[in-house]
Amino acid sequence: MLTPVASSHSSDPRPPGVELRRVAVNGVELDVALQGEGPAVLLLHGFPHTWQLWTRVMGPLAEHHRVVAPDMRGAGASTRAADGYDAGTLACDAEALLEALGVRWADVVGIDAGTPPAFLLAMRRPDLVGRLVVMESLLGGLPGAEEFLARGAPWWFGFHAVPGLAETVLAGHEAQYVDWFLDAGSLGEGVDPAVR
Repeated sequence: MLTPVASSHSSDPRPPGVELRRVAVNGVELDVALQGEGPAVLLLHGFPHTWQLWTRVMGPLAEHHRVVAPDMRGAGASTRAADGYDAGTLACDAEALLEALGVRWADVVGIDAGTPPAFLLAMRRPDLVGRLVVMESLLGGLPGAEEFLARGAPWWFGFHAVPGLAETVLAGHEAQYVDWFLDAGSLGEGVDPAVR
């Protein structure tokens, strides 16, 4: 089911030509930014981002492609489900999203936490994924992780893995927590407030 979305922001953060829709998939509703016509490109963001991570590349891509940039399950304006945040479920969400939009073939781009579901989607459905681009992430069993993990995984891996821990510790301080990641990941320059 596709539902157009009216902006709830007083200053609409959407770049010109971007349409927002709500799309029901796998028991959740995804907020999806769409732009352009042509062969589809699916953009899967990482943590702690939303579809707005892609605003600078959507316009240029949309000159020759149909850009599909969802807020993945639990992010941005998409449904915050009790579960389903594993790569397998997120890959199924992405597949169902493409199906709901009538997309029969797409190039897929994943960054950070969007990489594992992008990779799984490509592995499970090579008939659906033309090209795969992954960045800023590790895929278990592939070369490259050894140096990154030599001193152990980053602290937030374990923090986020314990059910209920982050929610309990961060209650009332969610914005500051996300701000830390956005500032640290941008070399202290921060992220444009419209994209947050």
